[in-house]
Amino acid sequence: MEVKLYTLLPEKPEEYLNFGLKALKLSEEDLFKLYIITLKMRALSDMPIYKLLERAIPFIKFDELGKREYLITLSIYTFRQLLTEHLDLKFTKNLLLYLKEFLPKDFFQNCLPKREVVTSKDITFKILNSKEKGELPPYLKVKHLHLIFQLKDTCENLVKILPYLGLYAVRKIKNEDYEVFTPLNIAEFAYLTTVLTNKGLISKISAEGLRMQLKSLFPDCFGEI
Repeated sequence: MEVKLYTLLPEKPEEYLNFGLKALKLSEEDLFKLYIITLKMRALSDMPIYKLLERAIPFIKFDELGKREYLITLSIYTFRQLLTEHLDLKFTKNLLLYLKEFLPKDFFQNCLPKREVVTSKDITFKILNSKEKGELPPYLKVKHLHLIFQLKDTCENLVKILPYLGLYAVRKIKNEDYEVFTPLNIAEFAYLTTVLTNKGLISKISAEGLRMQLKSLFPDCFGEI
């Protein structure tokens, strides 16, 4: 199995979607799974975040930074699920109004509410760019900083590791060969390489090479794994 860090996806949402559709030929739904946003959230009370956590929504990372200040990471795919299944939450309503200022309308296609959303001003958000995520403390960075990894192999071998992934997009290359794109944080990547090594899908040398590549980019994180 070939595994590598995929660095070609643009950070700006418009450029990302255009590149993914034309160059990678992935569907919009698949691309929504790979676009990860990290936000700092402040609230006047703890109730909105408690109500969010009660729903046990998958594929969302959460940490408390201080009194009523939180760090939240989720994919656009998860955000769209919030809009269609959890619009009653104050968190979702406020996040919708905030992200509408930053994301292209294609990101909201078929999931916007039919009526105007009314919100309070007791929740505020701020999107972190890649530089700001890189400046997070190591214990937060290993959890909230996500990278895109590309895995290539036969369908038979890739099926073996799909249960170990959260969100992913699959594309057929030729004949029996496929590739998988998946967003992983540093801790998840370390676990996945262990799984791949134990299953004999990659060599220990390949796994160590990938680890060293990440360590060169984020040296402070490897004491947290």
